[in-house]
Amino acid sequence: MKKEIHYPAEITFKGFFTHRPELHDDLVSALEEKGIIAAVSLRPSRNGKFSSFTITAEFSSEEQLNDVCSRVASISGFFMMI
Repeated sequence: MKKEIHYPAEITFKGFFTHRPELHDDLVSALEEKGIIAAVSLRPSRNGKFSSFTITAEFSSEEQLNDVCSRVASISGFFMMI
């Protein structure tokens, strides 16, 4: 059963990407263009080929969350979000 979220809500999700040096800046810029100021933490893979980002932010609505997730998924190197 899907958990009901009451907005505004603080939500945390992870994005997985092929590593690129400018990836963190691209991600922060994408969030800011959608009006989101987020805590973004990076964890590179052992071999340095991939990076995972944990993103925590306050979202005003499900529509805003979906819009931001779509924008994050459009960043070069994206391959998965949980």
